[in-house]
Amino acid sequence: MKAERKIDYRHIICVLITLGFVALGIFRFFGCIGRIIESVRDCGLSVAYYFCEIFEIPHRITPTVNDLPKIPFFDFPSQMPDVPTVPTVPSVPIPDNWEKFKINWSAYWRLWATKENFFGYLSAVGNVLYVLSKAIVIIVPFVLVAWLLLRRMLKTQNNDYDKDSKPLTIFKRITAHTYISLKTWLIGFFAFVKEHKNYYVTWLCLWALYFNAFAILIEFIAYYLYFVVSFDFLNLYRQVYKLFIDLSAAFTFIPLWAWVVVGLIVLDKFRKNIAYGVLNHFERRNRGFINARPIVYMVCGTMGKKKTTAITDMALSQEAMLRDKAFEKILENDLKFPNFPWINLENELKRAMEYHEVYNLATARKFIAKKRERFFKSATEEKIFGYDYSRYNTFYNDNLKVTDIWETIETYSLLYFIYVIQSSLLISNYSIRVDGVLSDLGNFPLWNADFFKSDSRLIDSYSRHAHIIDFDSLRLGRKVVEKNRKANSFDFGVVIITEVGKERGNSIELSEKKKKDETTNQKNDLFNSWLKMVRHSATVDNFPFVRVITDEQRPESWGADARDLCEIVHIRESGETRLAMPFFSLAELLYGWLYNKFSGLYYEYRFNRGDNTLAMYLLKGLTAKMRDYYTGIYNRFGYCVLSVQVESGTQDGTIQDGKYYLMSKKIYSKRFSTDCFSDFFTVKALRSPVGINDLNEYATEKATFGELAMQNSYFVNDLLNGLKNDENKEKED
Repeated sequence: MKAERKIDYRHIICVLITLGFVALGIFRFFGCIGRIIESVRDCGLSVAYYFCEIFEIPHRITPTVNDLPKIPFFDFPSQMPDVPTVPTVPSVPIPDNWEKFKINWSAYWRLWATKENFFGYLSAVGNVLYVLSKAIVIIVPFVLVAWLLLRRMLKTQNNDYDKDSKPLTIFKRITAHTYISLKTWLIGFFAFVKEHKNYYVTWLCLWALYFNAFAILIEFIAYYLYFVVSFDFLNLYRQVYKLFIDLSAAFTFIPLWAWVVVGLIVLDKFRKNIAYGVLNHFERRNRGFINARPIVYMVCGTMGKKKTTAITDMALSQEAMLRDKAFEKILENDLKFPNFPWINLENELKRAMEYHEVYNLATARKFIAKKRERFFKSATEEKIFGYDYSRYNTFYNDNLKVTDIWETIETYSLLYFIYVIQSSLLISNYSIRVDGVLSDLGNFPLWNADFFKSDSRLIDSYSRHAHIIDFDSLRLGRKVVEKNRKANSFDFGVVIITEVGKERGNSIELSEKKKKDETTNQKNDLFNSWLKMVRHSATVDNFPFVRVITDEQRPESWGADARDLCEIVHIRESGETRLAMPFFSLAELLYGWLYNKFSGLYYEYRFNRGDNTLAMYLLKGLTAKMRDYYTGIYNRFGYCVLSVQVESGTQDGTIQDGKYYLMSKKIYSKRFSTDCFSDFFTVKALRSPVGINDLNEYATEKATFGELAMQNSYFVNDLLNGLKNDENKEKED
C-alpha cells in the first residue's frame, strides 16, 4: 500500500485565515457587495449610453453613474436585530455638493484670521506640552536608574572572557523558545504563502473587495465612458464625493498607527524611487562623458585619487554601451528586410556557437559566407533561412547605397554574436566582476544591465569576471610566448590596463632596448601599431566595438608614441560621498549622535570587562541594526563626484573641465580589488623570517652612526663611502 500523503498543516492555517476573512466580510463589510452591484449597473448603463451617443442611436438611457450609492443597499439587516445596521451615509470630511464645499472652503480660510482660532491653537499646543511633560516625569526616573546601573556596570572590572552574565543567560533562554522560534516559524510561513500564490492572491482580492477597490475601478470606467460623450463637468465633484464614501471603508477600519506605518513605507518607496532616478541620471551623464572620449584614453591621478576605480567604472559602462549599440543596430538591420525570419538565422548561429564553429567575428563571417555560397549554387528558401525571396525584396536602398540581403545577414550575424555572447566583454590585467543578466526564453534574449537594483545576496550566482589579458594577443610583432595559441585571439571588447606605464615604459626607461634585440621588448612587439589600427578588427556596421582604457599616475610614464594617440583624463579631486536619496537628514543626524555615544561607551566597557552583559548585548544589537540600515542606504544610494580635466595626449591643447560620478552600488559591489597586485607582495612577505615587531628600533631621538648604517640607504652609503675615501687619503698622506 502506498503511504498516505501528509497534508502540510500550514494549508489548514491558510484555509482558516481565508474563512476568517470571509466571515469578516459577511459581518463587517457586507455593504461592499451592494457597491459592486451598483458599480456594475453604472458601468453597464454608461457603456450603453456611450455607444448610443457615438453611433447616434436613439435611446432613453439615463446613466446612473452620478447617483449617490444606496447605503445600506440591502434592507434585510434592519430586519435582523442581532446584526448591526450600516449607517445611511458614512462620515466623510467633505460636503455632498459643490456649493456647500465652496462655502466651507471660504469659511475655513476666514477661520485662520480669527482670535478664537489663535487661542484654540495655543490651547492645543498647551495640551500637547502637558502630555509631554507628564510623560517626561514618568520616564526620567527610569532613565536615571538605567544610567546609574550602566555606570556601575562600566566601573566593574573582570577578565571573564566571553562569559554570559546570569540575566543574559536567562534572556537568551527565553528568546530561544519565544522570539527566535516565532521568527523562524513566521519566516517559513511567509515563504510557504509566497510559494502558494493562490492564498495571498485570494486574500488580496478579498480585501480589495472589502475596501471597494473593485467598485472604485468599475465606477472610474463608468464615469470615463459617460464623460467622454457628455462632457459633464458639473458632476465631477459628485464623483469625488463618491470616491470619499468608497474610501471610508478603509479609513474607518484601519487604525491610525497602521496608517502611519503605511505612510512611512510609501515615503520610503517614494524617496528610493527619487534616488534611483538620480543614480540613473548620473549613469547617463557618465556614458555621455565616455562617448565623448576616443577609442584609446588614459586616466591619470596621484595615489588615492581613485583612478583605477574610475577606469573600472568606465569599463562597466562601456561594456553595457557596446551591447546597447549592438542591440540598436540589430533592430536597424532587422527593419531593412522586415519580412525576413531573423529567428531562424539566430537559432543557426546559436547552434554554431555551441559547437564552437562560430567563436569570433571572423568565423561568423566565414559561417555566413558558406551559407551564401550554398544559396547561390542552388537557391531555395531553406538555404536562405526560410526567407520568401521570390515575394519580398532582396535589396535595400537607403538613398546612399544599395545593400544586398546577404550583406545585411552578415552584418546582423556579427551584431547578434556581439550582443548574445554571455561572457564578459572586458579584457584586463586585473580582475573585474560583471553582473549583467541575459534572459532567454528561447526567442530573442534580453540583457539586464541595471547596476543599482541588484540583490547583493545573489550576485555570486550570476556573476562573471573579466577575461585575463594576454598581451601577446595585442602585439602585432614579436610575442613573449612563441606559438601562443591566444596570440591572435583579440577581436572586439573593452581592454583595461592599469599601471600602463609600468607595462609599456617610456623613452627613458626603454633607452637600452633595441628593435633588433633577440628577445621581445616594447620596441619590437608592435603594440603601438596595434593601438593605431585596433578599430579595424572590431568595426561592424561602421561602428567600432572596441575601447582601450588605461591608467597611470603621470602621463609621461607612458611613451609618447602611444600617449599621443589618446586623450588624458586627469582626476584633480575626489569629492566626499553624498547621498542621492532625499529625506534622510533626520535619520542621519540621529544615527551620528547615537553611534558616537555608543562607540565611547562600548570601548570603555571592553577596556574594563571581558564578559557579556544583558545591557551591552541589547545596546550592541540595537546599534548594529541601526548601522546596518545606515550603511545599507549609503552603499546603495551613495555617490561621489570626481572633478576631472581632459586634454589631448600631446598635452599641447586646451584643457576641458568635467565631472565623473562614482556610484557606490555600481563600483564597490564586489567589483574589483584595489590591491590587485597584492599577491606578489604576499609571496614576498612570506619569504621573510621577520616582521615589523622584529625590526630594530632607534635607541634615542638621534640616530647613531651604526643605526644609520643599518638603513642600507644609497644616500647614507654614499656618505659612508665618502668618509672612508677621506680616511684612506689621510692614511696615505
